[in-house]
Amino acid sequence: MTTETSARVPSAVRRAIFLIPVLCLTLLSAFLAAEAMGGPRTALDWVLVVLFTANLGWLALNGWQVVLGFVLHCLGSKAAPPLEVEASRIDVSVPPCSRTAVVLPIYNEDVTTVFAAVGVMARSLARTGEVDRIDLFVLSDTRDEAVWREEERAYDVLLAETGGKAGMPQVFYRRRLDNAGRKAGNLADFCTNWGHHYDFMVVLDADSLMSGDTIRRMIRLMEDNGRIGLIQTVSHPVNRETLFARIHQFAANLYTPLSVLGLNFWSQEDANYWGHNAIVRIKAFMAHCDLPVLPGKAPLGGEILCHDVVEACLMRRGPWEVRLLPELGGTWEELPGNTIDYAGRDKRWCQGNLQHMRFLPAHGLRWPGRMHILMGIMCYLSAPIWFAFLVLSAGQLILGEERGGYGLLTSGLFNPGAAASAMFALTLTLLFLPKVLSIAAVMADGKARRGFGGGLSLLASALLEQVFSTLQAPVLMAWYSRFVASTLAGRIVAWDAQPRGDRGVGLGEAFQCHAGHVILGLVMAAAALLVGPVLFWWMSPIILGLVLSPALTSWSSRRSIGLLARRLRLFLIPAETAPEPELREMAARAAPTLAAGSALRPALPPRGLIPMIPQSLIRRPLDQDTVDAD
Repeated sequence: MTTETSARVPSAVRRAIFLIPVLCLTLLSAFLAAEAMGGPRTALDWVLVVLFTANLGWLALNGWQVVLGFVLHCLGSKAAPPLEVEASRIDVSVPPCSRTAVVLPIYNEDVTTVFAAVGVMARSLARTGEVDRIDLFVLSDTRDEAVWREEERAYDVLLAETGGKAGMPQVFYRRRLDNAGRKAGNLADFCTNWGHHYDFMVVLDADSLMSGDTIRRMIRLMEDNGRIGLIQTVSHPVNRETLFARIHQFAANLYTPLSVLGLNFWSQEDANYWGHNAIVRIKAFMAHCDLPVLPGKAPLGGEILCHDVVEACLMRRGPWEVRLLPELGGTWEELPGNTIDYAGRDKRWCQGNLQHMRFLPAHGLRWPGRMHILMGIMCYLSAPIWFAFLVLSAGQLILGEERGGYGLLTSGLFNPGAAASAMFALTLTLLFLPKVLSIAAVMADGKARRGFGGGLSLLASALLEQVFSTLQAPVLMAWYSRFVASTLAGRIVAWDAQPRGDRGVGLGEAFQCHAGHVILGLVMAAAALLVGPVLFWWMSPIILGLVLSPALTSWSSRRSIGLLARRLRLFLIPAETAPEPELREMAARAAPTLAAGSALRPALPPRGLIPMIPQSLIRRPLDQDTVDAD
């Protein structure tokens, strides 16, 4: 099957190939769960079957998406996404006909890192050829005076290096006096005042980095495909050196590719938008991406917090195509350096994703867009569903209401009968098959295998990552359950600047944040022992992960241990073993000495006389209470 033939497979067929097996696996898990219980007799039995089925259905959706990605990977060029093939054939030295703004919204960020990345991207663009039609913008929402003064000095230093030099793109810096609407408002302000000067906008995050080659390819794709309103790339996590971050970087680089291949297979022109490392057609964005005010009070109502998936749905309703490039490359981001900062970021995302429940029934949305919203919601709802299943199953066993065996809590391992055995096998398959397929795909490709340090390093790292993720899973389950409950109870999360960098966590801070997890683990241990030692040992990974969470968080946040793992060739990623020029330059740049004052600042392009984006996009933010990061 050629690429052209693959492209002609109707979207309806693709989505049926994705959804029908997921539905069948979900129904199968419900049937096996009911049979393993000997037929539910009480309301609690039915509740447990429903909770178990919901979790297995979520695993089936993610697992089958990876299976589809693995099949596409094995087919190679025969099943390559047409837009990806088109991107690979572009001559990046051909000057663009359109004008593009590369925008970097920031809010109280590490100034040196941000402007180093801007300089790297400017020089990378210059290496591709003529860049007169590409400008870079640093859009600051910083409120701290000391930080924004430092931003201005860093901008002066950057201009001293690049400003006025032949072949270099222009770099502009703008700070808003009022940061209404957060990042969405920041971008809206840019579109309102300067958007009419540009055809496209490459949207980045404060920790984003993108090669000039990739930017040029994305611009050409937008020029050559007039129905596309947005193209989202897959950014690869890089640059962090704590053990926690290195493990997560490794997992993301290893396990994400097959998943996004499967995602692209069924979503096609209805792809998702993740808010950064993407290119947007400004005309389409301004015409259709007016964010509504959701009904009801915050946190579920009011101003939309996580705007990206909503903007994709609105643009698709336009109707403009929203596309994903799973394998383009040359696009990177960074992860939080420790468990606490990681959870703090997810606490904000949890509230933002749950808020989308109010947007889900909006008129005119296409069902793939609703599917993206549901998947985002389930990323967090799956935690309290699993937690409720554990608590109710344990309660049933302690009260002696289970009729033989250990019920669904052990996924049928200790229950008699074919249904119980089949359910256990299905659960293990859905849990581990996606990772096995990802590892197999890399092991079969010599270049990819070398990117992870070789076969032995890859397998050792994957095994250790599985141990770490198993111990961390119950901690995240407890945290996410609390985040969901807090949001549904009406508690509003403060959307402050995200901590970045390799921040270490001391034992004192770790114990303070994980005290509840330790207590929960001890309670679970006592409850399991009440039932019997078999159940205790079966639940020991969950208990161990909770009880050891303070030590694990503190230990994994240490940069020295992360660097030791690197010397041992553990958790290596392609960006380390064969770094691209932009990553090498970023790593080599020392912190610059910021000189005060400069006469090199170019004037911003003139503002538009008439706002070209609905004013509802730049409302004042909701009043918010400060919430601890837990």
